[in-house]
Amino acid sequence: MSEPLPRPDAVASSAWGKALEQACAFLAVLGGLLFLCEALMSVASVLGRIFLSTPISGDYELVQLMSAMGIAMCLPYCQIKRGHVFVDFFTLWAPAALKRYLDALASLILAACAFLLAWRCWEGMVEMHEYGETTMVISMPVWWGYVPLMPSFVLFGLAALMAVVQDLKPADNEREVQA
Repeated sequence: MSEPLPRPDAVASSAWGKALEQACAFLAVLGGLLFLCEALMSVASVLGRIFLSTPISGDYELVQLMSAMGIAMCLPYCQIKRGHVFVDFFTLWAPAALKRYLDALASLILAACAFLLAWRCWEGMVEMHEYGETTMVISMPVWWGYVPLMPSFVLFGLAALMAVVQDLKPADNEREVQA
């Protein structure tokens, strides 16, 4: 169960594939920096609450917002590196070609979901902007939180499509069997 996957990355050796991988890595680093800022802010807020009786205003709102943004920003990199959990209990018996087609189908469904989420985030952002909705404590515009979500989900969808393309190509050991 812990053996490495035969295709660890979904990236092709093409320039487009490398650019996609770099974009996913860059977004993941930004997401990691968001998590770091979130952790530092939480520590500062707790220490301020304990020692000065003055926590950071809106810390809960900011943690919610930054968590959603950070998670979305890390999803494309996780997909490009095939870091998602695979449950292969039902396909242990299946030949490699069938497993590749099932993986391609799963990646295609994942891409469709990612693009759907990007579209709905766009619609939500426009709606929040039109209504002028703000957070309760610090009155920050809610639509700001949607801005990094859309490119993250688009990149996530592209990474999933790259996985579809890679999964539909026969593996090297399958080519040898066919020859």
